[in-house]
Amino acid sequence: MPRLPLTLLACLTIAAGGLVACGDDDEDSAGSSSPPPAAAPPPPAASASSGDEVKVTMKAIKYVPEDVTAKVGQKITWENTDGDIPHTVTASDGADFDSGNMTAGDTFSYTPTEAGEIAYFCKIHSNQKGTITVEE
Repeated sequence: MPRLPLTLLACLTIAAGGLVACGDDDEDSAGSSSPPPAAAPPPPAASASSGDEVKVTMKAIKYVPEDVTAKVGQKITWENTDGDIPHTVTASDGADFDSGNMTAGDTFSYTPTEAGEIAYFCKIHSNQKGTITVEE
């Protein structure tokens, strides 16, 4: 009986078992097909850069979020969305800014110039506080 190449023998054996897929005579692809390439993982979430703006709202007599992280040179904007309740954004440590009284829809922005931590509060509501962590 003539000798059959190993790949042909494998193909005949697979075909007899009900499978019809088979490789060619090349040993590198003998009897198998490579799986499709894995999908590339999604890109990581975009991180804040100096071009992005950090936003904080005033709602239910709180800063939302109370604690934020920004980069040096990145603009931080607060908006009063608390109906008829006025608020301020006043630095207490680490910087010097004060928005003055802000009514519904008013905004105030501050851009930090150096790394560190800035504590701030509302002059009208002494329990309303927030923190900005400024990174390089």
